[in-house]
Amino acid sequence: MQPRTKEEARAFIRQVMGPPRRTLEGIEKEQTLTMLALIGPTVTTNNQHSWSEDYIQGGMHWCVTYFPNEEPIVEEIEIEPPH
Repeated sequence: MQPRTKEEARAFIRQVMGPPRRTLEGIEKEQTLTMLALIGPTVTTNNQHSWSEDYIQGGMHWCVTYFPNEEPIVEEIEIEPPH
C-alpha cells in the first residue's frame, strides 16, 4: 500500500517506526535525570546487557537506557494523544 496523502504517509511512518524520539544531551540530560530520580520509574526492564527505565509523568514519556561502564542514554518520547 502506497500512502497517498501527507497524513497517510505520517501515519505509516509512525506505525513502522513508533512515536518520535529525541535523545537528550548535556545540561538538559542531567536536569532530566535529576527530575526522574525524584519521581521513580513506571516500568523497569533488564536484558542482562543493558537495562531500561521508563517514566511517564505529566503527559511526558522518557526512557533511560543504562549500559555497564557507559553514560545512560535519555530519550524523550512523544506521547500519542487519544483519538
